[in-house]
Amino acid sequence: MTFLFWNINRKPLQDLLAVLVREHSIDVLILAECEINDVTLLQTLNENQSPKYGIALNYVPNQRIKIFTTLPRDSFRPLRDEGNAVFRLLRPPIGEEIILIAVHLSSKMHLSDAEQAFNATRLGRSIRDVELEIGHSKTLVVGDFNMNPFEHGLVAADTFHAVMTKEIAVRNSRTVSGEDKMFFYNPMWGLFGDNTRGVAGSYYYGSGNQVNYFWNIFDQILLRPKLIPYFDEKNLHILSNARDMSLLDKRGLPNNSFASDHLPILFQLSI
Repeated sequence: MTFLFWNINRKPLQDLLAVLVREHSIDVLILAECEINDVTLLQTLNENQSPKYGIALNYVPNQRIKIFTTLPRDSFRPLRDEGNAVFRLLRPPIGEEIILIAVHLSSKMHLSDAEQAFNATRLGRSIRDVELEIGHSKTLVVGDFNMNPFEHGLVAADTFHAVMTKEIAVRNSRTVSGEDKMFFYNPMWGLFGDNTRGVAGSYYYGSGNQVNYFWNIFDQILLRPKLIPYFDEKNLHILSNARDMSLLDKRGLPNNSFASDHLPILFQLSI
């Protein structure tokens, strides 16, 4: 099953989205900051397209997160919505059931690093509550976290507890202050910098501040250990092209005039 996530920065990018979903045969399209009318977007996606895209069943209008799919609409069962996170039980017609959580967390423009981490702590508790309710932890979290993989809001045990290697993640959990804290695996660590396939991150920000990373990876996927066997990092990409059209400007940075200030991420799960 092929997934595409993109924060499209409130841009009318339906034509680019249509190119991407056809080029990569996307099964589940997850968008953040999408203000394109649903009818307009679906008409564009479905032109000369088979199978057709539809809105996931029980979709609640939310300008932060939208989900479109070629799967049967009843493949998505609503679990809960928390404004910046949409929880769905994804049951494909054939294959494994997973818990899908799509997020668009608050920006550093509005929250401090500490506030972002506190909010991630609440979301981490919600994820564990849902896993206990469903009875398994085949959980995928995907979206714009507005934090880098190394920040406290991603790595702290009470937040996502997201680690950089499979070897650590498959230990399943570790004991912190007398409690078992389950890991997430964050494969996005492997896409940072020059020694990677393609661009050095998914979002670029230059400033005159003392500390500036320039390239960031705010757009990420997190996998519980039970999903690692279904995932191949070779099929994880930060996309910089839509067919023969570059999503980068002449400096090699995300082209916010033509596309978005974020780059899309593409990945697959063999479920």
